[in-house]
Amino acid sequence: MPNSKAIDLLEKHRSSTPSKFEEEARWRLENETWLRLSRAVSLKLIDYMQSHELSRIELASQLGVSQQYVSRILSGTENFSLKTIAKIEAALGITCFMVDEGAGT
Repeated sequence: MPNSKAIDLLEKHRSSTPSKFEEEARWRLENETWLRLSRAVSLKLIDYMQSHELSRIELASQLGVSQQYVSRILSGTENFSLKTIAKIEAALGITCFMVDEGAGT
C-alpha cells in the first residue's frame, strides 16, 4: 500500500491550476521544425555576442531593434520571417543558417 502520508502531502499541495504540460508538449511537436530553426538563429546570435563581447543592449543597437525583441530572439522561440533573418544577417555580416539553393533543380 502506498505511503498515505506522501499522498496526503501531494494532495494538500496540488495546484488549483490545471497543468498545461500535455498541451505545451503537443504544441512543441507540431512546431518542431521552425522551433529548431529559431534555436539555430538564437545560438548563432549568442555566439556572435560572445565573440564580439556584446551585451543584449549593444546587439539590439546593431540590429536596430529593442532589447526586449533581442530577448525574444535569444529565447529560441521567435517565429522569424525570412525577411527578418535576412535583415539580421545583413546587419551583422553573418549567416544564420545555410539553405541549399540547388535543391529541387
